[in-house]
Amino acid sequence: MSFAAPLPALYLLLTLVCAAGLGTLLLRPGAARAGAVWAIAALLPLLAATTAALTGQARAEQTLSRFSAQPVTVMLINPSEGGTDARPVTLNTNDAACLERKLRLMTPTTRASLQVPGLAPVPLSAATTLQGQLPPQTITEALEVRGNLSCGIIREEKR
Repeated sequence: MSFAAPLPALYLLLTLVCAAGLGTLLLRPGAARAGAVWAIAALLPLLAATTAALTGQARAEQTLSRFSAQPVTVMLINPSEGGTDARPVTLNTNDAACLERKLRLMTPTTRASLQVPGLAPVPLSAATTLQGQLPPQTITEALEVRGNLSCGIIREEKR
């Protein structure tokens, strides 16, 4: 267990204590000065946001601790005028997570390309299909929350 694990619980407890203190002050008018009530009321959203962020970080860490990072090979299939264009691509976990997110968030008007070193750019569109297994959405989201997802391999195309 790391040192960071009890922080979300500590901040949640601090948030609840401040909320209870504010409730007590508001139920007993005249018990505190306006500045104290204002300060506690201003502190509550900050504590709630910090609690949520720390909880998200802890959940992301837990999700990633159960995942084994390994390269994946997938086949990207794009419809073309002469049939289909199918290209095999081997990606590391970070790049595969970027591809998973991009394919999941594609709209009919979105265009992008996968820039794999040593290969020609692979076009990505809403019509792109995939054969193979990319990391699950939960892993992609956990990498995003942890700040470990850098998607230099995906290039957005301007229309």
